[in-house]
Amino acid sequence: MRSKPSVRSPARYYALKALHRIETQAAYADYVLQALRREIALSPRDQDLLTTLVDGVTIWRKTLDWVLARYVRGGLERLDPWVRNALRMGLYQLMFLDRIPRWAAVHETVEVARMAAGEGAAALVNAVLRRISARLERGQPVASFPSIREDPVAHLAIRYSFPEWMVRRWIARYGVEGTRELCRFQNTPRPLSLRVNRLRATREEILADLEARGLRARPSVYHPYVILVEGGLDLTAWPAYQEGKVIAQDEAAAMVPYLLDLRPGLRVLDLCAAPGGKTTAIVEWMGDRGIVVAADAHFGRLHRLREHAWRMGFTTIHVVQADGRRPFLPEWADRILIDAPCLGTGVLARRSDARWHKQESDLASLARIQRELLEAAARMLRPSGYLVYSTCSLEPEENEEQIYAFLRDHPEFRLVSAQGKVPTPFIDAEGFYRVLPHVHHMDGAFGAILEKAGTPVG
Repeated sequence: MRSKPSVRSPARYYALKALHRIETQAAYADYVLQALRREIALSPRDQDLLTTLVDGVTIWRKTLDWVLARYVRGGLERLDPWVRNALRMGLYQLMFLDRIPRWAAVHETVEVARMAAGEGAAALVNAVLRRISARLERGQPVASFPSIREDPVAHLAIRYSFPEWMVRRWIARYGVEGTRELCRFQNTPRPLSLRVNRLRATREEILADLEARGLRARPSVYHPYVILVEGGLDLTAWPAYQEGKVIAQDEAAAMVPYLLDLRPGLRVLDLCAAPGGKTTAIVEWMGDRGIVVAADAHFGRLHRLREHAWRMGFTTIHVVQADGRRPFLPEWADRILIDAPCLGTGVLARRSDARWHKQESDLASLARIQRELLEAAARMLRPSGYLVYSTCSLEPEENEEQIYAFLRDHPEFRLVSAQGKVPTPFIDAEGFYRVLPHVHHMDGAFGAILEKAGTPVG
């Protein structure tokens, strides 16, 4: 950039800086925003606008580019990345942020483009955004989309900004209208979801704390220790978080440990444990009595798990760096959780750029890893023990197809219904735990309970 930010619009200045880095360095939006928060001090209002712009432009990039291509001669690809992202940022404000006057969206974006790329860039951004703003003022559509009747995949992919391969797969399972609802949900900002550490606090205590801070908070309908919070909350600066009374975790993920049928004194192995949301939930359910081995192949992610365990005061978590695909505790565990790496197509609402980092071709390699984890877990589970396999994916290859293939090769295992372990709305006809975002209005999740035959020794 050619200049320091104008005092008039620091949020837009840093948003454009973040968007440029995300595009040119293939950086993750969350990491870029975290780095900016450490580097700069913004007012709460500007901090909110910065996050809104970066996440919003990232989510709606396909739609924004479709519209802009109708106004930029020669196409967006020929433009400097600073200019391209300034146009996206300005159009996002015009199309999606009603709280910002159109004149302000145009003017402030033009000024930021001038600082980033000079007078020529500012002139181009000004001309394009003013043409679009004028159409909106007259109540005219800014662009037409492909016909949903003639090409429903292209229509939904462009209208809701998703990769076509995702939309195609979802239409095959949920139909056009179901996919439309799924896309809408995945584009809707989600409230912050907190799980209360019931060994240190009650849900009522945390709700009262949040309400005293002027935040809108409500208890989950389905999970007795989850709270949903609207509005801005600086989680790490909150005393309740620092004292280990809460951890951020979606309610769908927080229900997975229910499937393990936990009780104090068990030996539990969490094979893909970091960053620790499910591990800490397991310990809570066991009353911090027993042994929980939390394993993960990634050393850096284990640091977060150790921090959570220390902060929340747990003493029975034993953290180890290990590749869960290679058995290291033969027939040791009473319970094993595999929270398997997956495409994550059920949690796109919480990860603004995840849809652009996924490829359909990734399914094959992920499925191999998932199967290797299941094979290793089968050797580490004691007879009569439970193995729970879970993902945050909506894709059959990563969920039920994986389980049925494993059961065909392992007659010593049987599928156990989730009935009685999680609320009935989340149990499908086969007995799997299944959360569909567009149906249940929660993050997507899948879980299967497998019991190993035999009588435990010792």
